[in-house]
This record gives sequence, C-alpha cells and structure tokens, in this order.
Amino acid sequence: MANISFTGLGGCNEVGRSSFLLDFGEKIVLDRGIKLSPVGSEYPLPVETNLDAVVISHAHLDHSGALPDLFVNSSILSYMSAPTLELSKILWFDTIKIAGLEGEDISFSKNEIEEASKYTFPVDYRRVLHITKNCSMQFFDAGHILGSAMPKLSIGEKNFLYTGDFKVEETRLFKGADLDVGNVDYLAIESTYGDRNHPPRKECEKIFIEEVQDTLDNGGTALVPAFAVGRSQELIDILHGYKINAPIYLDGMGQKVARATTMFPKFLKNPRFLKKALEKTHWIRNNGDRKKALKQPSVIVTTAGMLQGGPALNYLKTIYKDEKSNVFLTGYQVEGTAGRTLMETGKIDIDGKNYEVKGKVEKFDFSAHASQQEMIKAISHWGPEKVLLVHGDPEVIQVFKKKIEEDTGIETLVPELGKKIVLD
Repeated sequence: MANISFTGLGGCNEVGRSSFLLDFGEKIVLDRGIKLSPVGSEYPLPVETNLDAVVISHAHLDHSGALPDLFVNSSILSYMSAPTLELSKILWFDTIKIAGLEGEDISFSKNEIEEASKYTFPVDYRRVLHITKNCSMQFFDAGHILGSAMPKLSIGEKNFLYTGDFKVEETRLFKGADLDVGNVDYLAIESTYGDRNHPPRKECEKIFIEEVQDTLDNGGTALVPAFAVGRSQELIDILHGYKINAPIYLDGMGQKVARATTMFPKFLKNPRFLKKALEKTHWIRNNGDRKKALKQPSVIVTTAGMLQGGPALNYLKTIYKDEKSNVFLTGYQVEGTAGRTLMETGKIDIDGKNYEVKGKVEKFDFSAHASQQEMIKAISHWGPEKVLLVHGDPEVIQVFKKKIEEDTGIETLVPELGKKIVLD
C-alpha cells in the first residue's frame, strides 16, 4: 500500500473552509466547508483527483457548506451522522437563498443538494464501517454540536484521527467528546483556541444570566445574536433552566434547527428539558411579532451569530439608541465580520449606514470548542506519533505548536494550503 499523505485544501492557518485530502492510494476528503467573509464565500482548493469517499465531521458551514459542489460533475459516497445531514441540508438551502438575495454566484444548485443527500450514508457513533477497500472508519462523539463526530480512519496498521471541532467539557445540551478512541498514530486537530483556556461553563452561564436579568430589570431588551446551529438551542435551554423572568423569543433560522434537533433525542443530554424549553419560548413568525417583542423587556435569541445578516440587524436598527438595551454576543467573532467590529468599536454598518450602539456590547465565552488545556490533555491521552494543526489563526497555531512540543514532545506539523505532507 502507498504511503499516507495529507494535503490541506482549506482550513490551513485559517478558521473556515476546512477540507483535507488523505491519500494512501485511495483518496478520502475530510470535510468540505466554505468560509463566509465580507467579500463573499471562499471555497477550498479544487479536488484534482477522483475520490473514493468524503467524510463530514459536522454540519457547520465551514465544514459542510461546499459538499454539494463536489456533486456538480460526479457522485461520491459521503459519510456523516444522520443529524449532520439534516442540519447540513437546512444550511445548504439557506446558502442558495442568501446567494440569490445578495446576487452572489454559487457553485451548486438544489439538484446537487439532492444528489449529496442521496449519496450520503448515515453513520452511528462507534460503528465500524469499511468505506474503501483498504480503510475502515469509526465515528466518535465530538461533543461540539448535534451529531458532530471525530472520524478515526484505520488504514492498514495505521490509525488517523481527525477531530473536526470538538468540545471536552459538558454543556447544557451535550455530554462532551468521547476521547476513548483507541490507538492513534496520526492526529489532525483543530486549533481554534490553542492559545487560551475557557472559563468554567457554569460560571459563564451564571454571569450571562445575571447580565440578561439586569437588562430586563432596567426595562431594556437583551438582544442575543447566536449561531443557528447549536448555540441558539443551548441559549434557550439555559434561559429557561435559570428561570429568566421575562418573555423569551426565538427568531431566524434557529427555529428550523430547533425543530430538526428535537428529531434526534438520543444525541442530546436532556432532550425532554430542551423540548419543554422550546415549547415555552415565543417563536417569531413575522414583523408584527418582532415589533411586539420590542414593546416590553424581553430576551431575543436570533441569528446571525456574527451579525453578518439575519433578523439581529433589524432589531439593532431599533434598539441601538436605547442605553437600557444590551447586545450579548455568544460565539466566536471571525475577523472582518460585523460582530467583531461591533465588539471592538461599539459600531456597526447596516446597509451602508453606521450605527453606534448606546447600550453595552458584551461577549460571553460559550465556546463549543475545546480549550488549550483540554486539547493538550486529549493529545497526551491519544499519544500519536505526529500531530497536524488545522482550523486556527496563524498566530494561535504557533502558540499551540510550541505548547504541544514543550508539554508532550510529540512532533507537531502545520499544514500549508495545497502542500502535501507525507506521514509515513
């Protein structure tokens, strides 16, 4: 059998458009994401070879968004969990819709979404599947979002683990990553927070709830922009769990995702509580509901998490002058996004007009990613021969590389876009 090589097609020294080619005579692509940026969607490098399989770790656009593009000229078997397919389809159709509204060219159509769905094989956690002649695969729970997985590929006598995005600590919705994956020779690990640790989750939840309740007690609106997949549902769970004393609204694509989430109770830590919390929540249906939500102190959980569109911007246009109303960001804000600009300057550009937000703009670390400490612990537990650092900003990756080598002595490599690394 040929040597195993790894080529980064995206997600190298960047957060976004994750896509990696494993070549051992047979060729497998791990993830196929897009990167949303102020200048439009950025795709991974093209695949210049026939593929034997595609494996998708989870549904976030930066990992799954460009999968239908691979079905424009051919059909390949793809593997992901059942929830990942359900959530990915919601995001793919939304991508087409947004592209149409913004006049952006997109490389796939509804036909390719149908093809991608048809050729996808749903995979349960820990089930061993032979996906090519010389490669078997197992999914392990990544604890990141609904259905997220860490694929382990066994190629001959070598084992390659790709973490995708993973979270070790328990959250309201998920139990945390299953690190008991067996022998690992080569590891490709995300590096999003490779330079820092997160505060304990419970502590973060309590501070967030205190800030939200203070806002409501002062007669203001608590606007909570959130990622549609995962974060919106978690926040609804938290707000009801801590018994917030005010109406709680859910707006945007998080509603569709919430419906899909309740279809997969076995992937959730406490599905009954989430279902009840969603039933008690006011679901925004139209602009009339939006106006009603702003007439009294309330919490509004709405897309988009980085303020790159979505209903959040309409709410901001109304509340930006109100010193009593506050904006609580709850996710990673990629450089160049409206959310990052608002966080750093207190200002936001909406449809060419500049708005200065008078209330507080605060960011809470509800990260669904492992911290530096958790990742070092996981690497030590797995004990691979080589580590590949992906999905991180360049300066963060360098800090993480140094820390891994100092703490574990394991050879640590930083893949460059389009450059092949021979692993054995």
